[in-house]
Amino acid sequence: MEIADRPKTAIFGGTFDPIHMGHVELLENVYEEICPDRIVIIPSGHPYMKEEKGIRITSCTDRIGMLEAGVKDLDLPIVISRIETDKDTPSYSVDTIAELKEKDGETSEKYADGDYYFLCGSDILFEIEKWHEFEKLLGEIILTVTPRGEDDIEVIRRKKEDLEEKYGARIIITSFRGRVISSTLIRSNPEKNKDLIPEGAFEYIKEHHLYERKD
Repeated sequence: MEIADRPKTAIFGGTFDPIHMGHVELLENVYEEICPDRIVIIPSGHPYMKEEKGIRITSCTDRIGMLEAGVKDLDLPIVISRIETDKDTPSYSVDTIAELKEKDGETSEKYADGDYYFLCGSDILFEIEKWHEFEKLLGEIILTVTPRGEDDIEVIRRKKEDLEEKYGARIIITSFRGRVISSTLIRSNPEKNKDLIPEGAFEYIKEHHLYERKD
């Protein structure tokens, strides 16, 4: 798909518990590939899919703190949004995008008239049809999919074509292939896995005694 010459917002959502080098590498490489005017990072406030499974999430304050520390040295036009963490209820991506566009319409005509690139891993390509009002979401974004690890590119391409044909989705598969990094592994021993964590975020983890085992 040809990338339109209009203002571009790259949207990168996630739990970021913690931010790790896989996130950083994706941001740097996708920035080179699609050249967004800004990158809006949106940490999840209440990630309902994880909460339903009983997965405990680090506080919004600390996840945002790790994010801010982890990206501060990146030469990228990053904005960290609290659009989801300021809410007391779970957020759906379709509502977050709508709210972001509404705010842009009020404050920044440049971005409101542009394209919104939704950055994600290839797993989302196969899960998005289970998301809340996914067809509406696909109509509002350009799904920007990064393959990871041993992902089969042909399988990903076939799924891309299927979603495009069924729903008129706009989908890009990046040429960058990301690393598979386990946040669970990092949380289990940040010191041992500090090479997987941006330096600033690692310092924040140590300073605030996050992920310390309570045996």
